[in-house]
Amino acid sequence: MVLNLMLNIGFLENPPDFLKFLGRFHPLVVHLPIGFLLLAIIAQFATRWPKFNPIKPFLIYLWGLGAIGSFVTVLFGYFLSLSGDYDTDTLFWHKWSGIAVFIFSAAMYYLFNTSLKVNEFIKWAFSILVLALIAFTGHKGGNLTHGQTYLFEYAPNVVRGIAGLQPKVIPRKKVTVLDSADIYLDLIQPMMDSKCISCHNSEKKKGDLLLTSYNNMMLGSENGEVIIPGDSETSELFRRITLPENHDDFMPTEGKRPLTEEEIEIIDFWITTGAPKNGYLTEIDTDKKITQLATKYLGLDKNDILNKVVIAPNKVVIDSLRRSGFIINRLMNDNNFIEANFSLSERNLETKDLDLLLELKEQLIWLNLSNTQTKDLHLEKIGQLENLVKLNLRDNYITDDGLKQLYNLKNLESINLSKTKISEGILEISSKFARLKTIYLWQSNANDTLIKQLQNENKNLKIIYKRASEL
Repeated sequence: MVLNLMLNIGFLENPPDFLKFLGRFHPLVVHLPIGFLLLAIIAQFATRWPKFNPIKPFLIYLWGLGAIGSFVTVLFGYFLSLSGDYDTDTLFWHKWSGIAVFIFSAAMYYLFNTSLKVNEFIKWAFSILVLALIAFTGHKGGNLTHGQTYLFEYAPNVVRGIAGLQPKVIPRKKVTVLDSADIYLDLIQPMMDSKCISCHNSEKKKGDLLLTSYNNMMLGSENGEVIIPGDSETSELFRRITLPENHDDFMPTEGKRPLTEEEIEIIDFWITTGAPKNGYLTEIDTDKKITQLATKYLGLDKNDILNKVVIAPNKVVIDSLRRSGFIINRLMNDNNFIEANFSLSERNLETKDLDLLLELKEQLIWLNLSNTQTKDLHLEKIGQLENLVKLNLRDNYITDDGLKQLYNLKNLESINLSKTKISEGILEISSKFARLKTIYLWQSNANDTLIKQLQNENKNLKIIYKRASEL
């Protein structure tokens, strides 16, 4: 009678917001009965030994609390299911196995509370059944929340086969060079996987939107297309991820970690350029607008050179450099990385000095050649010091042509080009020095227009081009 009345007034089709609100507590309360029921099973097992007999009187309370908790969990779970967007088949099994947990835990409470003599085998059979039902219900609940393959995602293929899943797909190789990064497979899809598919997968398809693949994404949702290639502003997906976090339509919902500003900019760029299914980022991003953001997102800006263990430098070479005017300092107690400083020498840099430095290219990570008459012709050898992290060329006659000789310094994080003849060449910085974090350009030939363009193209790059009093 009650069910018919609820159906006639459309209660199940359009449930009140208050019930949906209560449903959101389902993930919070679900762990409470699990704890009580597992404790009851463990305590029941322990009573097989005489020394644990004193806990027998408490078993009835543990089963009772487990039954009450499972009832509340089932009720809140039902309220949560009214919001829809869940796979019908998985929801069916999750719901009824949860109800079975309540029924059998209540039965166990009755068996421990009744004055009738009950065979111990029945109690043990029911206990094992409750344990199995908890595992099955939890598995189905995990499928609803995280997708069907969540539990067995990293399982060996033998286990996946038993579970009825296909063998593991060989993952894409980690991108180590930006030139090999596919704009969708290495950037967009990983963002969807980490932030979006927990609500838009085959088991929990909110708004009838699947974000598990490019084809599914382009199919759109129950309201139509969510990606309009070439127009991010009218793309529903982009609109939702850029709304204020307190907006009802903001994605991702339910307090999940939102996309970062860098991720949003990359998605904006992808949609604006036509939302391609594949293609190398460096070929699509011809203006290098998104290169640095992608470099950071892919972790290519993280310099692991300092994790490398290097052998001790040649002492004969060190002594020769010191006699030539270099100050050589060891930078770490537990490794052999060194700094070479020639800026305090009273003579000019010579080719033979660079030949000696090249014998230390594995250990040398900091090099200071400020005000040493270093010229473009010297930079070809300096460009071979592949482990350099910091390079100071301040107050030298260095031009854009010379800067090109340094493009092999892939670990470079800081370069000082103050008081040099560098100008338009700095615009190649972002694509050639992927890990660069700081550049000094005070009193160089780079004017304000070039500096502004460089900053716009490299938002995370720290550019120092004026004294503090001039800023």
